[in-house]
Amino acid sequence: MRTLPIVFTGLFVALPAFGQAQGGPTPPPADNAPPAAGEKVELEEAKPAAPGAAAPATATAGVQGTATATATPAQPAAGVVAMQGAAAADSTTSKAADTNIAQRGSAVAAADNSWKLEYHGYLRAPMRVGMGKRDNPGAGQSKTTLHYPVIPDDQYLGWQFTSHNKKDWAEMFFSYGNSWAKGTLALQGFNFTDAAWADQVAQFGISQGWIELTPDLGYENVRLNAKAGSFWSRYGLAGKWDAGEYDTYLFGRTHVMGEAVRLEYDIDDANTLWFEQGLGAKRPDPKQFNNARFTMLNHLHAGFKMGSDIEFSAHYLHAWTQEEDRIIRGPNTISGMALTDAYNPPNYPSTLLGLPDGKMWVAGLDARMELGRFGFVYLGYSHIGATDAISVAPAIEVLHAFGGGQYHLGLSDNYFGPSCIADTSEMPATNRVATPGFNGPPACSKGTGKVDSLLAQWEFSLTNFTQISSGGQKFWGDGTDLKATLYGMFNKVSSDVPTKLMNGKNVYDGISKLKYGIDLQYQALSWLTLATRFDRVQPNSNIPEQSFSILSPRLVFKSKFATREQISFQYSRYMYNQRECSGGFSPAYQVSGNQGIPAGHPYMESQLYCTQPAPSPPSAEGFGSTYENQDPGLRGAPTTRPDVNVFKVEASMWW
Repeated sequence: MRTLPIVFTGLFVALPAFGQAQGGPTPPPADNAPPAAGEKVELEEAKPAAPGAAAPATATAGVQGTATATATPAQPAAGVVAMQGAAAADSTTSKAADTNIAQRGSAVAAADNSWKLEYHGYLRAPMRVGMGKRDNPGAGQSKTTLHYPVIPDDQYLGWQFTSHNKKDWAEMFFSYGNSWAKGTLALQGFNFTDAAWADQVAQFGISQGWIELTPDLGYENVRLNAKAGSFWSRYGLAGKWDAGEYDTYLFGRTHVMGEAVRLEYDIDDANTLWFEQGLGAKRPDPKQFNNARFTMLNHLHAGFKMGSDIEFSAHYLHAWTQEEDRIIRGPNTISGMALTDAYNPPNYPSTLLGLPDGKMWVAGLDARMELGRFGFVYLGYSHIGATDAISVAPAIEVLHAFGGGQYHLGLSDNYFGPSCIADTSEMPATNRVATPGFNGPPACSKGTGKVDSLLAQWEFSLTNFTQISSGGQKFWGDGTDLKATLYGMFNKVSSDVPTKLMNGKNVYDGISKLKYGIDLQYQALSWLTLATRFDRVQPNSNIPEQSFSILSPRLVFKSKFATREQISFQYSRYMYNQRECSGGFSPAYQVSGNQGIPAGHPYMESQLYCTQPAPSPPSAEGFGSTYENQDPGLRGAPTTRPDVNVFKVEASMWW
């Protein structure tokens, strides 16, 4: 009889099992013979292995989204993966397992049923310093300036994100329960206050809480996992142990309060079918500048695992809104105690009113393949569809987009074009806000369009290749090694924004986005790794001036080859196709209104012919934090042009 792998629960913590299978499969009972007392039976008879053959020794690290690998005592444990771009420990060590809603196998028969407390966490603490210069230093001023980095790729909820210069992040998960039931609370946040300032928006507090049930169904080849509460479910993870080099999700990470159920059925000793369903709701930030409404989410998934090496899966997630407008008429036209019929501004003067119900959906297929000496490969395709999705809250986070129109972090601004801020048909002329267009009337997106995406990643170890090729066992990282990870993402965009440049090419509709890179690591000593990473980012196929590249050599220090902590020293060189915006173009549109741009401010097409900031920079220090910073004249100023040189000292650990 196969023994189930021992898996410690928790949505965000997956510790690979080290137990080996014990002997061959137990013969099935004779026809009509009742099972012995306490013995589990299979829902359907499994195909027995050849007489005397031992069952395959496998251990599963998590669930869909994490590969199943042959277990050896040297295999590193997996840990916790963070939000806001927080990846697992750097790939110079073992990467933390980014798990899905269900832990593979409940291990009820082997687990201890006593109640106990578990504590897991992750931290990443980088010191990041950007280097600039003063063009005309004054008295007592150095020509060289040091500041918080002004770079285009450090906003996690922006398409241009890479993992070169991630920001700080910390999370803690506290669980109490046994092998059958467990409750978990999560504390999460970023912007370490003692080294920065107390930004309440960055401190998430008690961010998640859920109860997980893994009952014993009485069948050794059937497993059930059920969750209820607030928790992440992740789909489309490109890494072997985590969300991949871009730390994003091809099909989505959910952010809802609700339920999710996963059922696994072992067809035989080598093949497993699994099914998953979830339902939840997202309450968005209700501030007046946010177009997102109360959002529902339903998602369905299915997969087929061929042994421990290959897994194919299919996914469908659908989020939608049907909330009424939240309006309170203003008091400025009260006659006596009653409102007049005259127009009164609503209490949400910056949001769209009278929108159709919004929806966005994600569907696609992916494959995870453990190729032995040739390493690990992930391949996936997804289709994102959206209709009036500017009102869809971030029930789904997919490919760096936070819902449909959550402020400027959603699909609209990341893919379709600048999101509409106010509906001119609903607002009086004095309050109308026009999103600027080029060579024509103002154009903005209400979140209608589609994105077709390909995501791929290949992880290769030279020591593993030579060791298996010579007849040895799989290499688990405890020794000198040269590792390479190649990765890339391609997106084809269709948008409801028909804006064109002066040369007749579309700015948003029909464009392609492409980014790719390689990470090389040489584990020279147990405590030292030499590494370098290169990324090429091309946000707009019609505007090559927006593209840029990054080269980041680094030194990584740790206590041993396979460990949970590390300290790294990194230098990043940013290379821009066009670093600064050039003037010389006529204003395409004179912007007016209360969009944050002063009346009469020229919004020039020339600002597009240079590297762009994220659509919604995260803080006042960020690149392009204000519309004024996007003025072509100011984009060449020392404090707003992107940095070329960035230095980083980072500590990270998971437990």
